[in-house]
Amino acid sequence: MQKRMNWSLWIGAFLVLLLLIVGVIGPYVAPYELDFQEKLRNEVVGGKTVIISPPLPPSDEHAFGTDKWGYDMLTLLLHGAPYTVFVTLAIALVRLVIGMGIGLYIGVQDKPQRWWLAIENAWSYMPIFIPVYFLLKGVSINPLMPTSTLVALFIGVVAVLGAPSVASSIRQKTEQIKETQYVLAATSLGAGREQIIFRHIVPHLKEQLIIILVTEMVAIMTLMGLLGMFDLFVGGTKMTMDPVLYHSITHEWAGLLGSYRGFVYSNYTWIFLTPLVAFVWAIGSFTLLAKGLREKFEQTYHRTPFI
Repeated sequence: MQKRMNWSLWIGAFLVLLLLIVGVIGPYVAPYELDFQEKLRNEVVGGKTVIISPPLPPSDEHAFGTDKWGYDMLTLLLHGAPYTVFVTLAIALVRLVIGMGIGLYIGVQDKPQRWWLAIENAWSYMPIFIPVYFLLKGVSINPLMPTSTLVALFIGVVAVLGAPSVASSIRQKTEQIKETQYVLAATSLGAGREQIIFRHIVPHLKEQLIIILVTEMVAIMTLMGLLGMFDLFVGGTKMTMDPVLYHSITHEWAGLLGSYRGFVYSNYTWIFLTPLVAFVWAIGSFTLLAKGLREKFEQTYHRTPFI
Protein backbone atom coordinates (compact mmCIF):
# COMPACT_ATOMS: atom_id res chain seq x y z
CA MET A 1 0.00 0.00 0.00
CA GLN A 2 1.36 3.40 -1.01
CA LYS A 3 2.30 5.62 1.90
CA ARG A 4 0.18 8.77 2.12
CA MET A 5 2.03 12.07 2.14
CA ASN A 6 1.69 13.90 5.46
CA TRP A 7 1.17 17.38 4.06
CA SER A 8 0.24 18.91 7.41
CA LEU A 9 3.58 17.86 8.89
CA TRP A 10 5.72 19.07 6.01
CA ILE A 11 3.91 22.38 5.49
CA GLY A 12 3.69 23.01 9.23
CA ALA A 13 7.37 22.20 9.76
CA PHE A 14 8.39 24.51 6.90
CA LEU A 15 6.25 27.39 8.19
CA VAL A 16 7.50 26.94 11.76
CA LEU A 17 11.12 26.85 10.56
CA LEU A 18 10.52 30.05 8.59
CA LEU A 19 8.92 31.60 11.67
CA LEU A 20 11.94 30.70 13.82
CA ILE A 21 14.31 32.17 11.24
CA VAL A 22 12.32 35.42 11.18
CA GLY A 23 12.39 35.44 14.98
CA VAL A 24 16.17 35.16 15.02
CA ILE A 25 17.19 37.52 12.22
CA GLY A 26 14.14 39.81 12.11
CA PRO A 27 15.59 42.83 13.99
CA TYR A 28 18.81 42.64 11.95
CA VAL A 29 17.13 42.71 8.52
CA ALA A 30 14.49 45.34 9.30
CA PRO A 31 14.46 48.01 6.57
CA TYR A 32 14.45 50.93 9.05
CA GLU A 33 15.52 51.71 12.56
CA LEU A 34 12.84 51.05 15.16
CA ASP A 35 12.44 54.77 15.96
CA PHE A 36 12.22 55.85 12.29
CA GLN A 37 9.09 57.89 11.51
CA GLU A 38 7.73 59.35 8.31
CA LYS A 39 6.93 63.02 8.88
CA LEU A 40 4.53 65.39 7.17
CA ARG A 41 6.23 66.66 4.01
CA ASN A 42 5.56 68.32 0.68
CA GLU A 43 6.33 66.65 -2.65
CA VAL A 44 5.97 67.88 -6.20
CA VAL A 45 3.90 65.41 -8.24
CA GLY A 46 3.04 66.26 -11.85
CA GLY A 47 3.96 69.87 -11.34
CA LYS A 48 1.74 70.20 -8.27
CA THR A 49 2.74 70.36 -4.64
CA VAL A 50 1.16 67.50 -2.70
CA ILE A 51 1.16 67.12 1.07
CA ILE A 52 2.31 63.64 2.11
CA SER A 53 1.35 62.54 5.62
CA PRO A 54 1.12 59.19 7.38
CA PRO A 55 -0.37 56.68 7.37
CA LEU A 56 1.23 55.77 4.07
CA PRO A 57 -0.12 52.82 2.05
CA PRO A 58 2.12 49.91 0.96
CA SER A 59 4.69 51.06 -1.57
CA ASP A 60 8.25 50.43 -2.73
CA GLU A 61 9.57 52.41 0.25
CA HIS A 62 7.28 50.72 2.78
CA ALA A 63 6.31 47.21 1.73
CA PHE A 64 3.52 46.96 4.32
CA GLY A 65 2.86 50.67 4.64
CA THR A 66 3.17 52.78 7.78
CA ASP A 67 0.89 53.24 10.76
CA LYS A 68 -0.89 56.45 11.72
CA TRP A 69 2.23 57.77 13.43
CA GLY A 70 4.56 57.08 10.50
CA TYR A 71 6.27 53.92 11.79
CA ASP A 72 7.12 51.33 9.15
CA MET A 73 4.88 48.26 9.64
CA LEU A 74 7.43 45.74 8.38
CA THR A 75 10.05 47.10 10.77
CA LEU A 76 7.67 46.81 13.72
CA LEU A 77 6.79 43.22 12.78
CA LEU A 78 10.42 42.15 12.42
CA HIS A 79 11.39 43.70 15.76
CA GLY A 80 8.40 42.10 17.47
CA ALA A 81 8.95 38.63 15.99
CA PRO A 82 11.49 37.44 18.65
CA TYR A 83 9.06 38.25 21.45
CA THR A 84 6.17 36.56 19.67
CA VAL A 85 8.06 33.36 18.90
CA PHE A 86 10.51 32.86 21.74
CA VAL A 87 8.34 34.06 24.62
CA THR A 88 5.72 31.57 23.44
CA LEU A 89 8.34 28.82 23.20
CA ALA A 90 9.74 29.65 26.65
CA ILE A 91 6.29 29.50 28.27
CA ALA A 92 5.50 26.18 26.57
CA LEU A 93 8.81 24.65 27.72
CA VAL A 94 8.36 25.82 31.33
CA ARG A 95 4.79 24.51 31.32
CA LEU A 96 6.00 21.17 29.98
CA VAL A 97 8.75 20.84 32.60
CA ILE A 98 6.42 21.72 35.50
CA GLY A 99 3.56 19.63 34.16
CA MET A 100 5.83 16.68 33.47
CA GLY A 101 7.20 16.71 37.00
CA ILE A 102 3.77 16.90 38.61
CA GLY A 103 2.08 14.52 36.16
CA LEU A 104 4.71 11.79 36.50
CA TYR A 105 4.79 12.05 40.28
CA ILE A 106 1.00 11.89 40.65
CA GLY A 107 0.59 9.27 37.94
CA VAL A 108 2.91 6.66 39.45
CA GLN A 109 1.32 6.77 42.88
CA ASP A 110 -0.31 3.55 44.05
CA LYS A 111 -3.55 5.30 45.01
CA PRO A 112 -5.40 8.12 43.22
CA GLN A 113 -4.46 11.50 44.66
CA ARG A 114 -7.91 12.93 45.24
CA TRP A 115 -6.60 16.34 46.28
CA TRP A 116 -4.89 16.73 42.92
CA LEU A 117 -7.91 15.45 41.00
CA ALA A 118 -9.98 18.10 42.78
CA ILE A 119 -7.50 20.79 41.66
CA GLU A 120 -7.62 19.49 38.07
CA ASN A 121 -11.41 19.47 37.99
CA ALA A 122 -11.68 22.94 39.49
CA TRP A 123 -8.94 24.44 37.30
CA SER A 124 -10.43 23.00 34.10
CA TYR A 125 -13.40 25.37 34.46
CA MET A 126 -11.26 28.47 35.05
CA PRO A 127 -10.40 30.52 31.92
CA ILE A 128 -6.70 31.23 32.37
CA PHE A 129 -7.21 34.67 30.81
CA ILE A 130 -8.93 35.94 33.97
CA PRO A 131 -6.13 35.39 36.53
CA VAL A 132 -3.40 36.37 34.04
CA TYR A 133 -5.14 39.64 33.18
CA PHE A 134 -5.76 40.76 36.76
CA LEU A 135 -2.33 39.65 37.99
CA LEU A 136 -0.43 41.52 35.28
CA LYS A 137 -2.60 44.54 34.53
CA GLY A 138 -1.30 46.63 37.42
CA VAL A 139 2.37 46.18 36.51
CA SER A 140 2.15 46.09 32.70
CA ILE A 141 0.41 49.37 31.85
CA ASN A 142 2.90 52.28 31.90
CA PRO A 143 5.33 49.99 33.74
CA LEU A 144 8.05 51.05 36.13
CA MET A 145 9.97 47.80 35.67
CA PRO A 146 12.30 47.17 32.72
CA THR A 147 11.01 45.27 29.70
CA SER A 148 13.13 42.17 30.43
CA THR A 149 11.61 41.89 33.92
CA LEU A 150 8.09 42.23 32.54
CA VAL A 151 8.76 39.55 29.93
CA ALA A 152 10.15 37.19 32.58
CA LEU A 153 7.16 37.91 34.82
CA PHE A 154 4.76 37.20 31.96
CA ILE A 155 6.53 33.91 31.19
CA GLY A 156 6.42 32.84 34.84
CA VAL A 157 2.77 33.71 35.47
CA VAL A 158 1.39 32.20 32.26
CA ALA A 159 3.57 29.08 32.60
CA VAL A 160 2.61 28.36 36.22
CA LEU A 161 -1.11 29.01 35.69
CA GLY A 162 -1.17 26.78 32.61
CA ALA A 163 0.88 23.92 34.07
CA PRO A 164 -2.06 22.04 35.71
CA SER A 165 -3.63 21.28 32.33
CA VAL A 166 -0.33 19.86 31.06
CA ALA A 167 0.11 17.87 34.27
CA SER A 168 -3.38 16.44 33.85
CA SER A 169 -2.61 15.11 30.35
CA ILE A 170 0.71 13.60 31.45
CA ARG A 171 -0.85 12.08 34.59
CA GLN A 172 -3.56 10.32 32.61
CA LYS A 173 -1.06 8.94 30.10
CA THR A 174 1.26 7.86 32.93
CA GLU A 175 -1.54 5.97 34.64
CA GLN A 176 -2.30 4.15 31.39
CA ILE A 177 1.31 3.12 30.84
CA LYS A 178 1.69 2.13 34.50
CA GLU A 179 -0.96 -0.57 34.04
CA THR A 180 0.70 -2.22 31.03
CA GLN A 181 2.13 -5.71 31.42
CA TYR A 182 5.79 -4.83 31.04
CA VAL A 183 5.58 -2.15 33.73
CA LEU A 184 3.74 -4.50 36.08
CA ALA A 185 6.42 -7.14 35.41
CA ALA A 186 9.20 -4.65 36.16
CA THR A 187 7.45 -3.68 39.40
CA SER A 188 7.14 -7.34 40.38
CA LEU A 189 10.88 -7.79 39.82
CA GLY A 190 11.60 -5.01 42.29
CA ALA A 191 12.07 -1.96 40.06
CA GLY A 192 11.88 1.28 42.05
CA ARG A 193 9.66 4.22 41.26
CA GLU A 194 12.48 6.19 39.63
CA GLN A 195 13.38 3.24 37.40
CA ILE A 196 9.75 2.83 36.36
CA ILE A 197 9.52 6.51 35.47
CA PHE A 198 12.78 6.99 33.56
CA ARG A 199 13.18 3.55 31.96
CA HIS A 200 9.61 2.62 31.13
CA ILE A 201 7.24 5.58 31.22
CA VAL A 202 9.23 8.57 29.91
CA PRO A 203 10.44 6.75 26.72
CA HIS A 204 6.81 6.03 25.85
CA LEU A 205 5.77 9.60 26.53
CA LYS A 206 8.19 11.33 24.15
CA GLU A 207 5.73 11.56 21.25
CA GLN A 208 3.01 12.79 23.59
CA LEU A 209 5.37 15.40 25.05
CA ILE A 210 6.23 16.78 21.61
CA ILE A 211 2.57 17.12 20.70
CA ILE A 212 1.80 18.77 24.04
CA LEU A 213 4.64 21.27 23.50
CA VAL A 214 3.35 22.31 20.07
CA THR A 215 -0.32 22.46 21.08
CA GLU A 216 0.59 24.52 24.14
CA MET A 217 2.28 27.05 21.87
CA VAL A 218 -0.98 27.40 19.95
CA ALA A 219 -2.90 27.89 23.21
CA ILE A 220 -0.37 30.45 24.48
CA MET A 221 -0.49 32.48 21.28
CA THR A 222 -4.28 32.44 21.43
CA LEU A 223 -4.08 33.73 25.01
CA MET A 224 -1.64 36.46 23.97
CA GLY A 225 -4.06 37.52 21.23
CA LEU A 226 -6.94 37.68 23.70
CA LEU A 227 -4.87 39.71 26.16
CA GLY A 228 -3.90 42.01 23.31
CA MET A 229 -7.58 42.75 22.61
CA PHE A 230 -7.76 43.98 26.22
CA ASP A 231 -4.63 46.14 25.87
CA LEU A 232 -2.37 43.90 27.94
CA PHE A 233 0.77 43.28 25.89
CA VAL A 234 3.84 41.12 26.44
CA GLY A 235 6.67 43.27 27.77
CA GLY A 236 4.46 46.15 28.82
CA THR A 237 1.80 48.56 27.56
CA LYS A 238 2.41 52.26 26.99
CA MET A 239 -0.78 54.23 27.56
CA THR A 240 -1.12 57.82 26.38
CA MET A 241 -3.87 60.27 27.36
CA ASP A 242 -5.99 62.64 25.30
CA PRO A 243 -6.76 60.56 23.35
CA VAL A 244 -6.39 57.32 25.31
CA LEU A 245 -4.23 55.00 23.23
CA TYR A 246 -2.39 51.79 24.04
CA HIS A 247 0.90 50.80 22.39
CA SER A 248 2.99 47.66 22.70
CA ILE A 249 6.47 48.39 24.03
CA THR A 250 7.99 45.25 22.48
CA HIS A 251 5.88 45.33 19.26
CA GLU A 252 5.06 41.64 19.58
CA TRP A 253 2.41 40.65 17.07
CA ALA A 254 -0.51 40.18 19.47
CA GLY A 255 0.30 43.62 20.89
CA LEU A 256 0.33 45.21 17.43
CA LEU A 257 -2.96 43.51 16.68
CA GLY A 258 -4.50 44.93 19.84
CA SER A 259 -3.02 48.39 19.30
CA TYR A 260 -4.32 48.65 15.74
CA ARG A 261 -7.73 47.00 16.12
CA GLY A 262 -9.39 50.41 15.79
CA PHE A 263 -8.33 50.55 12.12
CA VAL A 264 -10.31 47.47 11.09
CA TYR A 265 -13.19 49.57 9.70
CA SER A 266 -11.11 52.55 8.57
CA ASN A 267 -9.71 53.40 5.16
CA TYR A 268 -6.28 52.26 6.37
CA THR A 269 -7.06 48.57 6.71
CA TRP A 270 -3.45 47.54 6.04
CA ILE A 271 -2.54 48.82 9.51
CA PHE A 272 -4.74 46.12 11.09
CA LEU A 273 -4.40 43.43 8.43
CA THR A 274 -0.58 43.37 8.51
CA PRO A 275 -0.22 42.14 12.13
CA LEU A 276 -3.37 40.01 11.71
CA VAL A 277 -1.86 38.06 8.81
CA ALA A 278 1.42 37.64 10.70
CA PHE A 279 -0.36 36.41 13.83
CA VAL A 280 -2.56 33.99 11.89
CA TRP A 281 0.58 32.68 10.17
CA ALA A 282 2.18 32.00 13.55
CA ILE A 283 -0.84 30.21 15.02
CA GLY A 284 -1.60 28.33 11.79
CA SER A 285 1.99 27.09 11.50
CA PHE A 286 1.98 25.42 14.91
CA THR A 287 -1.56 24.11 14.40
CA LEU A 288 -0.54 22.40 11.17
CA LEU A 289 2.62 21.02 12.80
CA ALA A 290 0.64 19.60 15.72
CA LYS A 291 -1.85 17.96 13.34
CA GLY A 292 0.94 16.50 11.23
CA LEU A 293 2.83 15.15 14.25
CA ARG A 294 -0.33 13.54 15.60
CA GLU A 295 -0.97 11.82 12.26
CA LYS A 296 2.65 10.68 12.01
CA PHE A 297 2.69 9.11 15.47
CA GLU A 298 -0.68 7.43 14.88
CA GLN A 299 0.58 5.93 11.62
CA THR A 300 3.73 4.70 13.34
CA TYR A 301 1.74 3.09 16.14
CA HIS A 302 -0.70 1.36 13.79
CA ARG A 303 2.19 0.04 11.71
CA THR A 304 3.98 -1.39 14.78
CA PRO A 305 1.29 -1.80 17.46
CA PHE A 306 3.50 -4.08 19.56
CA ILE A 307 5.75 -1.12 20.55
